[in-house]
Amino acid sequence: MKLDIKNGQIVVYSAILGAAYTALGVAESALGMLNLLSPITDTPAGVPADILGGFAALVIGLAYLRGAIPLSRGSRESLGYILVGTFLSAIFGILYLLIVCADGLGALLALLEGEEWTWEWLTKGSAGPGLLRPEIWLFFASLPLAYLTWKNTKKIIQQPKNTGSYE
Repeated sequence: MKLDIKNGQIVVYSAILGAAYTALGVAESALGMLNLLSPITDTPAGVPADILGGFAALVIGLAYLRGAIPLSRGSRESLGYILVGTFLSAIFGILYLLIVCADGLGALLALLEGEEWTWEWLTKGSAGPGLLRPEIWLFFASLPLAYLTWKNTKKIIQQPKNTGSYE
């Protein structure tokens, strides 16, 4: 099977997201392990020191890469890996957004109790860098890939199958 334009776009997009998630996962896990040895007060470039979050990002990145490499060779079955990657990206991106919303609700409740309002919950919340957490922005970056992959998969499913019989 020749690689058509749509599959080429999906391959490139998936490879870029896969590399970004994999690099982020390795960096988060490494910083998390360093944080266990000697506590880190400020992480570089807003990357949180989170071992399990890094492992999740690494799994998402490997799912994207596992789908992109065979798809570049024409294997349409690998679209499933890309769909799983976008699904996992959505789960973790929405989860971190909900954590930021919970931090904002906590700041609002503190304001109603008479404490002073701060915007710190946006950048230093329960989930590390808050709204600046890279998984949130990579989730938004993965939405077009999810649309392209889903559209391409539906088109493949709707194609008539060649059963090889002569009717």
